[in-house]
Amino acid sequence: MSYELRNEINELLDSQPGLKNADNKMDYIIQGVYKYSLDYDGYIAQGERKIKLIVHKNFPNNFPKFYIYDYPEHIEHIYQDGNVCLATIGEMIYFLNENPSLIAFINKFVNAFIYTLDWFEKYNTYPFGDRKHGYEGLLDYYLNDLKLTKKQYYCMAIMIDEGKYRGHMPCICDSGKKLRDCHGKYMLPIIKNTLYRNEFIKEAFMILTEDGKNVGKNPAK
Repeated sequence: MSYELRNEINELLDSQPGLKNADNKMDYIIQGVYKYSLDYDGYIAQGERKIKLIVHKNFPNNFPKFYIYDYPEHIEHIYQDGNVCLATIGEMIYFLNENPSLIAFINKFVNAFIYTLDWFEKYNTYPFGDRKHGYEGLLDYYLNDLKLTKKQYYCMAIMIDEGKYRGHMPCICDSGKKLRDCHGKYMLPIIKNTLYRNEFIKEAFMILTEDGKNVGKNPAK
């Protein structure tokens, strides 16, 4: 059990009296009423939501699972059981590698989703040009945020799956830089952590399979 994580759990509970922790051997299970006041570009979203946050005690090596209740049926990124798709695996891995903090994770991903939900309920649209649901939204992070083509993302996935990363190799993005000086910073945190790597490979398999079905050919092309 991480001393730092326990402190962050206590900090969260102190700031949110409507939340309670019922931890077990593996997880902190935090649930109840979450009060929020969030500001983005001058627009303030505030209120309260019934939530559940499951944090594995080996965090940040496992991603927290976030559940929310009483939401519009047609909003995307929420599964039938209330589990929220907060971001792509790659995005969460890179963030946690740079910021291994539960509070930072909540501020970055949980609060952003709650803000989006608040906005959606009021205006029936998304405030941040929200990603598509399903494999297209997952792929969008790699194509737009990481500036990769589908073929380059495919190379990244194969390199991670087969353990072929070499820092001195030319980067997959054809920038002319060495891999370690370019997209290697996104790949290494995945490669070095078995749990992260397994989650990334599962996501990559789903993306490439679904994209292949929709384009009717090898998605790497």
